[in-house]
Amino acid sequence: MAPANPALLFALALSAALPALAWGDPPGAELPPEEAFLRTAHAARRTSPIQLDGKLAEAAWAAAPWNDSFTQARPDEGKPPTVHTRFKVLWDDDALYVGVECDDPEPPTATLSRRDRFTEGDFISFDLDTTLDRRTAYHFQVYAAGQQLDGIHFNDTELTTDWDAAWDSAVARSERGWSTELRIPLRVLRIPEHAHTFGFNLYRILSRRHEEDQWRFRPHGRPGDISRLGLLDGLDGIHPVREIELRPYVGTRLLRSSPAPANAVPHGSLGGCSSIGVDPMSQAGACVGLDLRYNVASDLSLVGTLNPDFGQVEADSRVLNLTTFETFFPEKRPFFLEGLDLFKSPLRIDFGGPYGGNAYQIFYSRRIGRGTPALADLGLASNQALVYQESAVPVLGAAKLSGTVSGASVGLLTAIEPRVSAQIQQPGGQVDDLRTVEARSTSAVRVRAPLGDNMLLGFTGTAVDPLATDATFGLERRHAHVGGADFTLFNSDRSWNFTGQALGSLLTGNTPGTLLDGTYLGLTQSGYGASARLAHETEHTVFAINGDLLSKTFTVNDLGFMQRANLARAMGYFALRDPHPSSWWQNIQLLLGGREIRNAGLDYTLERDAMLELNFTTNDFWFVDTGLIGQLPYLDDRELHDGTPLERQKSASVYGFISTDSRKRLQLQLSFTEARSAPRFERQNQLELTAIFRPLPQLEGSFDLSYNENAGTFRRIRSASALPGQNCLVPPNPPTETCPDVTATLDPAVAVQQSRLYLLAQQQARSVSATLRTTYAFTPHLTLQAYAQIFAAGIAYSNPSRVIAGPGKNPVRLADLLPATLADLPPNGDDRQAGANLQVILRWEWRTGSTFYLVYAHQTSNDVPSLSHGLSLGGELGALGGAGVANGDTILIKVDLLKAL
Repeated sequence: MAPANPALLFALALSAALPALAWGDPPGAELPPEEAFLRTAHAARRTSPIQLDGKLAEAAWAAAPWNDSFTQARPDEGKPPTVHTRFKVLWDDDALYVGVECDDPEPPTATLSRRDRFTEGDFISFDLDTTLDRRTAYHFQVYAAGQQLDGIHFNDTELTTDWDAAWDSAVARSERGWSTELRIPLRVLRIPEHAHTFGFNLYRILSRRHEEDQWRFRPHGRPGDISRLGLLDGLDGIHPVREIELRPYVGTRLLRSSPAPANAVPHGSLGGCSSIGVDPMSQAGACVGLDLRYNVASDLSLVGTLNPDFGQVEADSRVLNLTTFETFFPEKRPFFLEGLDLFKSPLRIDFGGPYGGNAYQIFYSRRIGRGTPALADLGLASNQALVYQESAVPVLGAAKLSGTVSGASVGLLTAIEPRVSAQIQQPGGQVDDLRTVEARSTSAVRVRAPLGDNMLLGFTGTAVDPLATDATFGLERRHAHVGGADFTLFNSDRSWNFTGQALGSLLTGNTPGTLLDGTYLGLTQSGYGASARLAHETEHTVFAINGDLLSKTFTVNDLGFMQRANLARAMGYFALRDPHPSSWWQNIQLLLGGREIRNAGLDYTLERDAMLELNFTTNDFWFVDTGLIGQLPYLDDRELHDGTPLERQKSASVYGFISTDSRKRLQLQLSFTEARSAPRFERQNQLELTAIFRPLPQLEGSFDLSYNENAGTFRRIRSASALPGQNCLVPPNPPTETCPDVTATLDPAVAVQQSRLYLLAQQQARSVSATLRTTYAFTPHLTLQAYAQIFAAGIAYSNPSRVIAGPGKNPVRLADLLPATLADLPPNGDDRQAGANLQVILRWEWRTGSTFYLVYAHQTSNDVPSLSHGLSLGGELGALGGAGVANGDTILIKVDLLKAL
């Protein structure tokens, strides 16, 4: 008999113990019936002036009744709060006013930070469902220190802070505690005609004991969030306000880069601003732009931007990507963040840990204003040099229409991007323009409407089209369109949920080519994708099943994000949980999941694994999440770049995340992954330590140190090449001509039609990254923010191996690998990468909605072949100052002004 697996025995014992501990715990049984808390707050019309000072002392407040009687959601769920909270609501023709008094015998935890940042501290917040669709709501939050946070709830249970609006608030201290007043302009809200009731709930957080008090109480484990809000009445006569908000900006930018081989051409562009060459290494520019917002209907708003500038947005962190898949970076630009929730997939997959993920994202806003081609992709001759190229394509203009029409949520986004040219120094010293990006328009539309009380029907479409198609000048002719429908079914309490989606894609005018998995995309190409998800949630159990089928030629990457098509995927998980506090924990969950991914033709397995995960929060508010993943052998059809599958080994990994109590001045977070593959030794080590510090109420920051190491994985170092004496199919050579060079690689479209040679080697790679983020808040409206990262990485390969594959796509087995010969002329793929980013941002909101920015940014980068074999941390860090290093400095001054007309 095989020895017992200790992890399995522990999981079985815990799964047996959880029901007894969770369902038999007296505190859970003492929770009052949730129906008893279906309640209504009452608002009143403002009849006299209010001075927004945080004190509810004006006579106007006497017209509104007090609303109180809160209930603890944590840590003592269902019990009365330890402090008293009460609030009033007023409104007039221009704004909604909320006043809250927070009694507290002790001083509040008042941690000051920048706007729209979650931080540890006392605060009040409320959700406002103005359309009563029970799916979406505005979120407003004020900390005891005075800073604001706002956001949007969507899909009932999800929250994004990407939405920003200009509103006012003030905080005051008193002997009884603290209080706040908020003024929300009606022009920033979608308010239907003849509205008289909003969905509403108000929350208070008491940081020192992690207490959350809710006015409309919802016990943990109940499905739904916005669908379970209380009501706010007394609004008869409130109406939408259709003012136009104009936010023009002016800015100036100075960019200095070195080394620079020649003066930049004066007529160049600098981040969307007109520019002038100052000296061989510098450019200066001035730019103007405009943002606008207008409510074209009661709950339908138009937001537009002309020549937007995003210089104040934090730069992306550098990472080492060793996979054959694109790295996903989150959106950070304010214009594209707002309203992004509507375009997010209704098929939300979140298994926890490193497991799961959506197969595709139809709309990925980072494709708008995308990065310009890398230096290696410009095709420069050895005697040509790059003088200047913008890092990203500017956005000339964009517009969004979002809101509700006849009960349907509607979102429409369109943007225009210009042509972009790089400046190239020719052998004679002349600087010329090289067209690198063509002008194009991008559009996305999303409509989602309720059908009855238990169904939602949606439609999504995206389009990418060139603005000129004159082939004489080499202009792009590629048109990419994606469209599809989705529907969601749920029962009355939303404990059951089923979502299905079907999509089609069409490319026309495409440049024919072969994808890494061997799929050939021709001049005109179509494809399809389909996904479904079934989920059930009760107080103590959760399960979900997901399925995806993507055809070989399905593509959304022109305006979406998809790591690969050509797959059939099934995923599922089941979880036992206790969401209620007990004498053992605040909450706990044990999850078991499984996944299988095959190619679309079901010919071979791309992934097959299972996961066991445990996470819990202690009564001291430490959070622990740990799990095991076991993976069976599979085939990788992307590594060899022509669709020939390469064998991958079975593996086992353990991962974890530990976070200490966030109430402390120093909070530590540790995450790790340890993976091993067999029978040939492979390993993956990932370790990340983060320290979050708050030495002063107005100063906070984090320092993150991460180390990643991979060793032993066989990677391609040269694609398929013809065997000596064999006919060569590499264009432009005719197929009857023998290959003149053993290093010449075959065209991936036809490589699998003949016997061929691959060169592989075991890869060793590691990266080290140190990141510092700090914020010092002088006031809630004046902050200094700094971001810095140092990154170094090295990639090295062991002695190369060779394998000969016959015609067709039979899998390449690791056992078939043989040592490469000198005649194979294996390349040296060793590489070193290093980079440093620094960004300092002074932000002053000198008037509500009007902001001054002063930004300094520095970037150092170097990516060079490694002449010494193997890894050397000193050499990798030394690349920051070694040969080939490039440095850039940018100074930006920007002022925007909000004016409502």
